[in-house]
Amino acid sequence: MGLILDTGETDRAISISSAKMDVRHIVIDTRYPLELRSNGTYLAAKNIAREQFSAGEDAKLIFLREAHRTICDEDDEHLVRVLTLAGRTVLGRRVSINTDVLDTITAGGSARIFFHIHGARNPALWSLILRLREKAIPYAMTIHGHYSHLFDRTDSVRRYLSAFYLRHVERHILERACFVQALTEAECKFIRRIAPRARVELVSNGAYSSRLEGKPPPPQRASPSANFPIFGYLGRYSVEHKGLDLLIAGFTRYRRAGGIGRLELVGTGSARDQIAAEVHKLGIAEFVDVCGPRFGEEKARTLAAWDYFVMPSRFEGVPLGAIEAALAGLPLIVTAETGLLRPVKNFGAGVAIESLSPEAILHSLLQAESLNAVQWAQMSDASYRMAVSIGDWTSIAAKLVSLYRGC
Repeated sequence: MGLILDTGETDRAISISSAKMDVRHIVIDTRYPLELRSNGTYLAAKNIAREQFSAGEDAKLIFLREAHRTICDEDDEHLVRVLTLAGRTVLGRRVSINTDVLDTITAGGSARIFFHIHGARNPALWSLILRLREKAIPYAMTIHGHYSHLFDRTDSVRRYLSAFYLRHVERHILERACFVQALTEAECKFIRRIAPRARVELVSNGAYSSRLEGKPPPPQRASPSANFPIFGYLGRYSVEHKGLDLLIAGFTRYRRAGGIGRLELVGTGSARDQIAAEVHKLGIAEFVDVCGPRFGEEKARTLAAWDYFVMPSRFEGVPLGAIEAALAGLPLIVTAETGLLRPVKNFGAGVAIESLSPEAILHSLLQAESLNAVQWAQMSDASYRMAVSIGDWTSIAAKLVSLYRGC
């Protein structure tokens, strides 16, 4: 006798598996007083939510902010909902989320509701996780580089108190998630050290949308600038995190060794004055510009004027600015800690900073300066191809939806 199938049950299963998902991306306000346009975690979550919404999912971003923060965003009311945090604080740090806020976050929803939490190392997450468990709502986590400062290149622990908290407290959040998104292979390793039973999925950050914008055209510029080489950094003025002290010290050595290039820094953050003062102290102010933030067309013009994008980060989670710079045809000069060194080497898309030291930066800048026009153009083309290959938010968001549906 053959197997008799219940076609009604089969049809219902297919309907559920293909139904529109109610995806709620959650970003909890960080302690850094940044504009949202400079907040990589927020921007990544928003780009993913926009892609998933455009693909037909009921996707939205819920941004939980502290009451004293001013939130300015583009016209995205259909996509972004901003709520004010309330709950207990200890020593100025929020450790819980008020019941009313949790009720608003988790209200309604279909049978296909799914939460995607962006960020880590936050005690307030426990309030949300407990509510999701009460309601049997599945969730995923994206770490966004928040563990990268805990371990050094030899995998030794750098910050023991934070590592203890993660291994004994936050580990349970990671291991109960449907999956944990890591942006780099190094981050995969860090997460598995903290939470051995967590399901870790490697899904990188992006810089463009093939669905909404199409494939970015190749950069029009096919040769170095007239003032070659111009080295540029664009990002947050976080000195230790971004390795800006190493960059200034390395550039100083580069100029003293006979290097002829200039350095332009563009960014946000209160450390700008500190960096400018250090530049004057070292006697290189004639060759270094320390500028404020640039967005939109002004940012595009800035990237088009540079010859290289330099990011000597100590801790990172695939910086969006570096991928955007690569799309603009800028060869990258990066550390392994950016998460971009392997693709840069595979594509021939830039120059490696081999160690976290001024001397390593000196050597990378001299190597970059030694390229002739043909070599630079080849590296520029490789950088663009690398960014197109790894940086499509459309495919990234689709892969995440596939992971949601598999939970």
